[in-house]
Amino acid sequence: MNDITIVTAFFDIGRGTWTPDKGLPHYLLRTTDTYFDRFANMANLDNTIVVYTSEDLAEKVWKIRKEKEHKTVVITVDFEDQFIEQRDSIRKVQNNPEYLAKINPSQIKNPEYWSADYVLVNMLKSHFVNHAIGAGVVDTDLVAWLDFGYCREASTLNGVELWQYPFDKDKIHFFNIKNFNPETSITSIIANNDVHVTGPCIVASQKMWPELERLVEESFKELISKDLIDDDQTLLLMSSLKEPEKFELHPISADDWFIAFRKYNENLS
Repeated sequence: MNDITIVTAFFDIGRGTWTPDKGLPHYLLRTTDTYFDRFANMANLDNTIVVYTSEDLAEKVWKIRKEKEHKTVVITVDFEDQFIEQRDSIRKVQNNPEYLAKINPSQIKNPEYWSADYVLVNMLKSHFVNHAIGAGVVDTDLVAWLDFGYCREASTLNGVELWQYPFDKDKIHFFNIKNFNPETSITSIIANNDVHVTGPCIVASQKMWPELERLVEESFKELISKDLIDDDQTLLLMSSLKEPEKFELHPISADDWFIAFRKYNENLS
């Protein structure tokens, strides 16, 4: 059976206030409504969808999935008051002048360099998936993390109603836009926002998700120990480099990250 349970999350980390008048790039601005409009596209799927969100937004998720409530799980999390240790570790590095001095000035306004909540929520993707598995709400062997706003347009779904694909269940599946050059340092990758592995879509079997969470946590601690930090893209890359035999990297175009339903769809004609 190649059905896929989808796990996702949304917490309002203030992105609706990341406006150009504050000196931030225009592309960072996304309101809560923007995210829910995009989620409404993904919500058309017949797959089981597990959503982690804050209590005040739970009803909004249920309303969007009202026709598919039996295939929906909403788990509320007090995001602001949890994960304190990790958030403080991130913030400490982001406030370190020596860390900031390493960052390419053309990249410094991107949130991975100044928003602890942005880094934290991205780091927690594998944690949320494993929590869902442990809570017994995942009803398939294959589980995908999809970002809450993955389906920016309805066309992203490619007409798919039930997402299925025979992903190798002995591998963790990443979607990468470039291969790693061993001569490139992780510090350089962080400094230049040099993306290799994308974060919006990750697929693995229930038995492999704990392996990913372990590797992400190890990579996070390694960065913190070196007074470095970055979002999930670098953590995923580091994880795949640590134990490459556990991963299958699917190449995608640098200008087309959101292809899961077009290229990895069992029902392609």
